[in-house]
Amino acid sequence: MNQLKPLVLLGLLLSGSSCNRFDDQQPTPDYGPPAGTVQALTGRYPQAQDILFTTLAPNQLWQATFTQQRQRYQALTSPAQLLTADQLLDGAVPDSLARLLESTVVAGGTFSNLRLRHYEWHRTVVHPNGRLMYLYADYTWHQQPYTVYWSLAWPTTGRPYYNLHLLPFQQTEYQTKTLTDIPELIRADLDRLGLTFRYAMIQVGPHGKRHYGLFAQQPSALPTGQYWQLDYNEDGQLLAVTNPQTAQVFQRMDQLPPAIQAYLQQPAMAGFVLGQGGGAHGSPTRHTYGLLSTYQVSVQKDNQRWLLIFSDNGQLISRSFLTYGSF
Repeated sequence: MNQLKPLVLLGLLLSGSSCNRFDDQQPTPDYGPPAGTVQALTGRYPQAQDILFTTLAPNQLWQATFTQQRQRYQALTSPAQLLTADQLLDGAVPDSLARLLESTVVAGGTFSNLRLRHYEWHRTVVHPNGRLMYLYADYTWHQQPYTVYWSLAWPTTGRPYYNLHLLPFQQTEYQTKTLTDIPELIRADLDRLGLTFRYAMIQVGPHGKRHYGLFAQQPSALPTGQYWQLDYNEDGQLLAVTNPQTAQVFQRMDQLPPAIQAYLQQPAMAGFVLGQGGGAHGSPTRHTYGLLSTYQVSVQKDNQRWLLIFSDNGQLISRSFLTYGSF
């Protein structure tokens, strides 16, 4: 089997030299990437070539593909900022990565589009010593598209370890602290709720549709007080709200709405038990802000966990899977 070595992937990150160009393939009313967008990309990758921009959100968000020293990259840009960049890796997902799913309840899918996260504007994602890296791949499971995300670490002492997440399919995800990156409808809803915007995680899903995970505070809690997380769809509909500091905690399944109990008792969840304690993967919780209430439920079996978000009447809103261990 192929073994993933930290220096193998890092060796792919060397830069080369060539001329710069870009092609805007979008029709009006989108006017293509402004000069600041191009400069943000070439400032980080000054020797990039064959740069091609594709619009994800007119005049707001672009995906760029380019090459550098024969390596292919895919980036996400705003009008004035490079948000993320991934190196596109050829070939199949290495056995050392694929086998991490083999003994889990989400095994049996098909991988494609392996990519190494090479840049994020708000954090370091490639360490020169090769001790930490983040990889992504598309994953088709039960005829449905998902995104797999590996976090791999090689500590100075002890065994290397991993976290593997299975998420709803996304083209990419990025963080922003710029309020104008948020649709006006959502900004107005924050004002209605009396919350102050701090930052957001934005997921770009199929067909460029975006999901907004906003982190906001009540003015009385600034600057270091409790955060609320509010999840909106692209149309500005508030789907879920969570705040661990004000949550109602449950210890038993029979305390949850009947629809949630039924979901947890289906055959696919056999062997999973409710989480205990605090944190996102702890005991079930109910969160309320204004008229909206949300249940957050974590279940686990050995080193496998599902994090499930339900509406107040027990309808599943979202789910994500986590497995972890050493290798």
